[in-house]
Amino acid sequence: MIRQWPLVGRSEELQVIAEATRAQGDHARGIVLSGSAGVGKTRLAREAVEACAARMSRRHWIIGTASARSVPLGAFAGVASDFGPDPLRRVREVIDGLIGGARRGEVVVGIDDAHLLDDLSAFTVHQLVTRRLATVILTIRSGETPPDAITAIWKDLRLQRLELQPLSLTETARLLEHVLDGPVHSFSAQRLWQYTQGNALYLRHLLDSELDTGRLARRSGMWLWEGRGELSPTLAELVEARIAQAAPAVRDVLDALAVAEPLDSDVLAAVSDPDALAEAEALGLVTVDGTVRPPSVRVAHPMLGEVRRTGSLRMRRLRGRIAGELAKKSETDPRHLVRRAVLTVDSDLPPDPALLNAATWAAMQLLDLRLAETLAERAVRVGSGIEAKMTHVMALSWQERGHEAERVLAELADQTVGPLRAQIALLRALNFAVILNQTTRAQAELDAHVPADDEAARPVTSALRALIDVVRGHAQAAVDRATANLAADSDNALAQMLSIFALVNGLGELGRVGEVGAAAERGYRLADRSAEVSHLRVPLAFLHAYAYRPAGALAESDAAIARIRLDTVDVPFEGSWHVAESWHAFVAGLAMVNHGGLAEAQRLCRESLADAGSDHSGRMRKRFARLWLATVDAMAGEAADARREFTPIEQSDSDPDARGWHSERAVAEAWVCAAEGALTQAIALVRGAAAGDRVLGRPAWEVLLLQTATQFGDHTAADRLAELATEVEGPRAPVAAAHAAALAAEDGDALLDASRRYEAFGDRIAAADAAAQAVTVYRDAGLRGAAMTASAVAERLAAECGGALTPALSVVSRPQPFTARQREIISLAAQGLSNKEIAERLTMSIRSIEGHLFRASQRVGANSREQLIAILQGG
Repeated sequence: MIRQWPLVGRSEELQVIAEATRAQGDHARGIVLSGSAGVGKTRLAREAVEACAARMSRRHWIIGTASARSVPLGAFAGVASDFGPDPLRRVREVIDGLIGGARRGEVVVGIDDAHLLDDLSAFTVHQLVTRRLATVILTIRSGETPPDAITAIWKDLRLQRLELQPLSLTETARLLEHVLDGPVHSFSAQRLWQYTQGNALYLRHLLDSELDTGRLARRSGMWLWEGRGELSPTLAELVEARIAQAAPAVRDVLDALAVAEPLDSDVLAAVSDPDALAEAEALGLVTVDGTVRPPSVRVAHPMLGEVRRTGSLRMRRLRGRIAGELAKKSETDPRHLVRRAVLTVDSDLPPDPALLNAATWAAMQLLDLRLAETLAERAVRVGSGIEAKMTHVMALSWQERGHEAERVLAELADQTVGPLRAQIALLRALNFAVILNQTTRAQAELDAHVPADDEAARPVTSALRALIDVVRGHAQAAVDRATANLAADSDNALAQMLSIFALVNGLGELGRVGEVGAAAERGYRLADRSAEVSHLRVPLAFLHAYAYRPAGALAESDAAIARIRLDTVDVPFEGSWHVAESWHAFVAGLAMVNHGGLAEAQRLCRESLADAGSDHSGRMRKRFARLWLATVDAMAGEAADARREFTPIEQSDSDPDARGWHSERAVAEAWVCAAEGALTQAIALVRGAAAGDRVLGRPAWEVLLLQTATQFGDHTAADRLAELATEVEGPRAPVAAAHAAALAAEDGDALLDASRRYEAFGDRIAAADAAAQAVTVYRDAGLRGAAMTASAVAERLAAECGGALTPALSVVSRPQPFTARQREIISLAAQGLSNKEIAERLTMSIRSIEGHLFRASQRVGANSREQLIAILQGG
């Protein structure tokens, strides 16, 4: 439910108004507020009048209206009703009615819509100002012609005129989060801002209607706006008022732009009156970009196009005419092809299967996979055959809607034989391995339906087998196979790109980070020259960025993430959802997780979950976003939230051999257990996963897992990390090895040095933990000054991370007399676990749990379990 609308983004304006209404000496007190309809003039003026009223004896609020403009002093009919025949006397009587017995300067008068005042009312206001009889706050609408007496007030410098601007994106987002009482998806906030252009009145009416229709709704805890806004009757009336006086020819221009925006001026001239464009521009209804040739034309406000958009037969014909004009242009830009197809679909033109198929691939190239899906479905309906069905499958798969893609593929598999069946098998294997994480089914599909002597299918088959190696965690096999595939120099773009995926991923897991960049660059060049795989540049960029995570090459990871933004920020799209924006939020979340930016990581991970939806789409991104969210929640000490995010992560439909993402899962689960106080279990989890990665041959992930164990207080990882530091490139391995050695030696100085080295490459959480562990070492050694220095470092890093509260940091911030094991047991008891349940979590006997609790009670003089918990939590 919408909360009360606050006055947001007007602090500077309120300060200007406050100064103007406190003018001293010979200066008149007051201000003129001007701006477009709905910008918030009236609200701001009312706030200003209320602020003045606190120090004045009388206040008045006067409204100018079109109906009262024909009546002399009509705006003041409620102030003085018994007017004499002399106009000047009548003005004096009105002024006396306003001022009464108040002393000069003790009256404030607000005049809303002063441009609608009749001349005598305007003269009255002029007298109030020039004679300094009252503080006067006026509002006028930009573009209107006020009476001369009102214009003179600011032209003669009697009062300052302040032109109000629409709300900025930041201000709009803040307003949305207040009135909706919850976080708003950043892309939805941006769309709402663009759609309303920061007009608070438009925004208010739009939110009302979009909430009622359910297009604005909560998903994964965030407000998300889906679909195109539909104007409510009230909002439509407000927008229509701007074009009420426009000539029919000008409305024709708006109709054409409502159908397709922007339009080149020559196309617009072909479907509407050429002279009407100049008139529409003069009226402020359209904008013309003359920096391009031919000039490009847009509506001045998005809602001007929306209010003209209808499904009438006339508009269908207009779409057909515009599509026909676009077809005359020899454009190679894929956006041009997509626009033609979209216009044709909703026009009176007959369906064009060839255009729809071509536009589907163009939409994929532009990363608008939802539109590609829609165009492919349309192509299938008009008889484009199996080509359109296979394109439809690709659009579904790369949206990570693997189950839907498999349903289509299964039907096609039953309907096809021979070479075509092999193509279906390749698509199914790709969907099984990459999207559904079902490597056994992918392998079986290739073995059963792609003949070994099928030379045409061989490149893609081999690339898929390399990807299967990746998903199974066989990094070296994936790199070897992918390298051989790329050396074969096949001209199959898809095979090359899939092999590059496998190569980039495998190199990262092996810790060969120096080779990752060159492999990824080969993929980017391929995407630039091949439309068939252009849409895969975004998942490639994610793999590129993610490959650096375990080895700690975070600067290189950040550069790959920034590349996604640069490649996609200006890509136009149809509809409300864009895969580029969705992927950018996802990988930006990865950057924040890497650097320990907890609050921003939480927001971006929730946005990724909202983007992916509640269905089976976005499977991979949902899995990782939920793992990262659980991790950062735990790092922030939010154990219950962390457990809630981790619990839904499903493995039921994954092949047991699909171990490629299990290390990330182990990190997340261990952090959740650590936040709950079960440090023994947390250490066991990451050490077990590290042992598994040692067997698989994934040394970079082994480093990150053992580093995490060290952050939890494990003293046993130093020797293995020292070995790994000679194998794994990047900054993490040598720093983690130094950290583990320092912890084992209880060397506070070395722990602080490790903290500095972690911070240098960007892992602020590990830096904070190493500094916190140094505090404990110094305290135990009685080095109070050194402990205070280390504590300051830990506290600074925790604050920079947005309030980190890891197990190591909690010991520093809440020092207690308990041993580490006692703290662990009491922490689990605080979550409501029984002694039996604690014993199971920690793999101990119930008698041992009881003994630890008894000794802890003796140490602090506690008489109950509840007192122990209170002492632990209160510090």
